[in-house]
Amino acid sequence: MHNDSERTTPLGMARYAYEFLEAALAVDEKIGHRPGYEIVAPIPALYLIGHSIELSLKAYLLSNGLGLKQVRILNHDLHAALRKAKELGLLSHVKFKGEEEGAVEILNDLYSTKQLEYIVTGAKHFPLFGLIQAFAVRLFNAVSLIVGYNKQVQGDV
Repeated sequence: MHNDSERTTPLGMARYAYEFLEAALAVDEKIGHRPGYEIVAPIPALYLIGHSIELSLKAYLLSNGLGLKQVRILNHDLHAALRKAKELGLLSHVKFKGEEEGAVEILNDLYSTKQLEYIVTGAKHFPLFGLIQAFAVRLFNAVSLIVGYNKQVQGDV
């Protein structure tokens, strides 16, 4: 079960974060360069990269002493997870640009409310994929070193 702390580890979360990030980049490479995606990245790419960010942050939190119950309380809120990770020293391992963090806030508005999974009508604000990509790659690469997952992602950082 996903609530078993013996089976849900920082290393496992990092592995999944890596796979979701690589999938997001593949979707963007395959679909995002087609006409019609000049302004907004494909929704699956945004969802996948959001999930990667969530898993990277939760891997960091677990590796810094938070229990699985505490991590699960954060739900899918990227803002809350990032805030908690910063409280636990994340910024001593990785630095983000202000515009990247702003893009994550925009992504969080869509991701945490499941608007990237289910259609919700009305106007939406979408982040620039390049900013989200830079943030996600930088975050994952730092967290993977911390938790001992020996993979790094190449990307625009």
